[in-house]
This record gives sequence, structure tokens and C-alpha cells, in this order.
Amino acid sequence: MTNIFKVKEEITKATNKLFESGFYLLNLGFALMILELYLYKEGYQELIEKLSYKIGGFEIYLGIMLLVNLYFFLEEKEKQERIIKMIKM
Repeated sequence: MTNIFKVKEEITKATNKLFESGFYLLNLGFALMILELYLYKEGYQELIEKLSYKIGGFEIYLGIMLLVNLYFFLEEKEKQERIIKMIKM
């Protein structure tokens, strides 16, 4: 983040906290949405299998979200570097 916002460190910290909070809230909401289980219908083995499937899917989702955020940060950094090169010319 410091490479993107070279001007002020306060902006960097505030933006980082904002992205971090949004990332956690989005992931927590998605996790609560997909972990809907009905405990009274099946046995414990089926419950554990479903739970492990849902937790594994959520972990894959977290990895994808992390990569998407990283992509946006790197894209913004490259954009800032292009602007700086254009200004120096």
C-alpha cells in the first residue's frame, strides 16, 4: 500500500484498514451464508462430511478473494508507476 499512496502514510494506513475490514466482513458473511446445516436430519458421519465440504469450499473462496485483492493492489501500483513515468517525461 505504501507504494500506491506515496504521498501520505495516514492515507495508506486508513485505506489498508478499510480494505481489511471489508475483506473480513465479506468473508464472514459468506461463511455464515454457506454454513447452513440441518443437524436433525442425518447422522453424524454425514454431518461431518458436509461440514468438511463447506469449510473446504470456504477456504478456496478465501484464497480466491485474497488473490483478487492482491491483483487490484498490484494493478493500482502499476497505474501509479505509469503516471509517474508520464509526469517525468
